[in-house]
Amino acid sequence: MIVSTKELGELIGITTRHIYSLEKIEVFKKEDKDAWDVALNFQSYIKYKTDNVDEGSDLGKVRLEKEKIEKKLKEIQYQEKISELISIEKVAKELEDIAITISNKLYGIPHHLKRRLHLDNQLINALETEIENTLKELKDPEIYHQKALEVQENREKEREESRERDTDNQPNNQTDKENENE
Repeated sequence: MIVSTKELGELIGITTRHIYSLEKIEVFKKEDKDAWDVALNFQSYIKYKTDNVDEGSDLGKVRLEKEKIEKKLKEIQYQEKISELISIEKVAKELEDIAITISNKLYGIPHHLKRRLHLDNQLINALETEIENTLKELKDPEIYHQKALEVQENREKEREESRERDTDNQPNNQTDKENENE
């Protein structure tokens, strides 16, 4: 079957310019001006593509280059992430230093207040006790968890009591109707 250059390009899926460049390297052969034998040229094109895949076609080279670039980009992103990450040991050390500093500052508050405001020992002892309890609570998450549960239970009790009060305050419809009938 004889077709035009444009039709051959559409059948094979390439541009007319590519057809002419393949003709120059003798992959395609014209029958006449703008006349191509589809069967013959299609077979030649398949042979050309299979031969070039083994040798590394342009498409293969482009894909390989793209993969190399993507690999390099991923390596760069990986290096950036590594520099952003901080070791757990370093974070733990920083948090420990912060906790010690806060603890020391809190323990110093009662003594500073005693000197400045001339507070009595009972008030200072109460402050020290509260500071110690707070620091213990912060140090032990179980204590914090227990307190959170207690708060939640208290809120639930308050809601229940509120609902009970609301139901007690609602007028009794039967009693109201009986009063109306009398």
